Amino acid sequence: MRKTDINNYSGDRGGSSVSVGSVIKEFFAIIGKILATAFLVTLFTGLVVGVSLLLYVVGIANEPNTINLDDLRLNETSHVYVLNEKKEWEDYRQLYSTENRVWVSYKDIPKRMIDAQVAIEDKRFYDHEGVDWYRTGGAVFSLATGRDEFGGSTITQQLIKNITDDNEVSITRKLREIFRAIKLEKEYTKDDVLEAYLNIVNYGSGCRGVQSAARLYFNKNIQDCSFAECAAIAGITQNPYAFDPLNFPENNRKRREIVLREMYDQEMMSAEEYYQALKESEDMKFVGYEIDDDEDESDSWNWYDDRLFRDVSKNLADALRIDVGEAEDMIYSKGLKIYSAMDKRAQEIAEKKVLQWKTPDDPTMDVGYIMMDFEGRVLATVGGRQERDGRLLWDNASRSSLQPGSTIKPLTSYMLALEQKKINYSTLVNDEPVWDWSYSESGNPIAGPQNWYGTYYGPITATRALNISSNGAAVSVLKMVGLPESYDFLTQKLNFKHLDPDNDRENLSGLSLGGFTGGATVEEMTASYAIFCNQGYYYEPYTYYWVEDREGNVLLDNRDRGMPDRIISAETATIMNRMLSDVVNSGEEALGNRCVINGWDIIGKTGTTDSSYDNWFVGASPYAVAGIWTGHSTPSTIVESEQSKVHYLWRDIMAEWLKGKEQKTYSLSAAVEQHYFNKITGELLTYNAGDLMWVGYYTADNLPNYAKIPTKPAETSTSH
Repeated sequence: MRKTDINNYSGDRGGSSVSVGSVIKEFFAIIGKILATAFLVTLFTGLVVGVSLLLYVVGIANEPNTINLDDLRLNETSHVYVLNEKKEWEDYRQLYSTENRVWVSYKDIPKRMIDAQVAIEDKRFYDHEGVDWYRTGGAVFSLATGRDEFGGSTITQQLIKNITDDNEVSITRKLREIFRAIKLEKEYTKDDVLEAYLNIVNYGSGCRGVQSAARLYFNKNIQDCSFAECAAIAGITQNPYAFDPLNFPENNRKRREIVLREMYDQEMMSAEEYYQALKESEDMKFVGYEIDDDEDESDSWNWYDDRLFRDVSKNLADALRIDVGEAEDMIYSKGLKIYSAMDKRAQEIAEKKVLQWKTPDDPTMDVGYIMMDFEGRVLATVGGRQERDGRLLWDNASRSSLQPGSTIKPLTSYMLALEQKKINYSTLVNDEPVWDWSYSESGNPIAGPQNWYGTYYGPITATRALNISSNGAAVSVLKMVGLPESYDFLTQKLNFKHLDPDNDRENLSGLSLGGFTGGATVEEMTASYAIFCNQGYYYEPYTYYWVEDREGNVLLDNRDRGMPDRIISAETATIMNRMLSDVVNSGEEALGNRCVINGWDIIGKTGTTDSSYDNWFVGASPYAVAGIWTGHSTPSTIVESEQSKVHYLWRDIMAEWLKGKEQKTYSLSAAVEQHYFNKITGELLTYNAGDLMWVGYYTADNLPNYAKIPTKPAETSTSH
């Protein structure tokens, strides 16, 4: 190749030339500019982000500390208020925990309890200033993985979390908690922090504080607890549910032995003390829900307190969308103000009368009793006959599903038949057996039901049928109404919650005579009878007026529940009221007249189930409605000599409560007319029929026929 040919490929154009080195240099210059620009952008962005984060953190750090440990005890105590005789609210009860809680001062907390808590929760507690930076790194990692298992929270931080209820899983919450802890320890001593912590933290089973836990689990004061017992208490705080010794004793055993090992490793106990504590731990016994014999009587709960606590817990859980356990914890620790609906005098009378009630031939017979006004306010309740020995006991008045017997007849048969105009006050109904009452094993029908008086009277007036509690007539009237209609009324209008839809909807025995597969509570029966006293309105029972948090915000409110449902007409309610007055005052039913209270218009109905397993009376005065049940916790026959005493107990409670009250009448419909009728034929009378005359109550569109005037009217007394 010629030299001139080589020149053709040399890249020298127009007299200029570019070396390879210059090209490389220019390339790196461009890269450098890019990198420099990127660096400056990153640096600037980092500075902006850093300054923003710094300002953000500074803002959190500068938030004022609103935690005042000096006011903590007062704010954490919940109060129950009741109206006194002057209609003024009085502080009736303070709620601390399931067992009686007393705030225990730091000097009264034994060192072994303090050591146990520090050893398991925050072993560098005395070295840090509110935050343990060694453990905070692990906390950040847990947060980054989306778990609230920080593991780095000191006792001070845990205290803040318990006081503020700040449970958000976020960097903000953790930073806020850190700065609050630092500030808190600048304002208070370590002893102050420990005293607050050991008095408000959750120690399981609703206990707040070590004194409450010591009394509940060991029936002793915290000062008297051993190393092993202190370890059992201290170990609960990590998970109060899982390490609750009453519910999960084995979990607690493993946990308390970890606590003891930590105490030993941190030289808080000697080897001898450690091994002795381990030995004690192997066979540790827990007391549970008991009250000391020497407990202040003024602080022991009554039956109303139990019911109020359950109602507020459930309603708080529903309103705040939390579980009932959390709601109970709120009651014990969040300074709530609960305005109780209890009538203090009525409650004292009811409990006293039940305790004084004597049934020597059947001493194990139990009781359930409840009294309400006509708008759902529970005035008094007694859930059992026994002397109370604890709190939150089984409540026969609101929790036991029972067979109501003949007390169901006004609700399922007569009331609905009146409402449907199938009968009136004196309609003749058939007191006779029905052919298909029951069936034999071979499928053949068996006539029934039998009457308690051993015969059948044939056609009798509706009011007399109810007076004598005729089973045959109740079945006859129910069939006029319809079984599904009667069942739906109980469950949809009267809010019966314990019936069995598969077996009770077409249950002739249950709907006519109260022999349900499911059952009814004393409360359900009593609330249902109130409709006969208030012109047909159903009110859901309630035990409190309203509940506030410690800042005065209303959490629950029963003061304005809106207009209730009128489930039967005022006219039907009035007619039923008068029929039930006849039951008590006519003298025809031997048991109902035992509830007569001189000077008062008492209404009501008795009830007895097969084999006399249950005895009832549900009735009212013009001031209140009340229901009572007696029977056994395990169904068995009530001794015959004691079967009628339930009526006297109902009467004695109501009569004592009515003392000193002004006379008043029921709220009855003016549209209901009074007419004399013939007690035999049920026909209206326009003449003096002597002893055959009785007063009935009717609507203008549902009157009986008038009786023909006899040629020679009877000349006898017109009394009725």
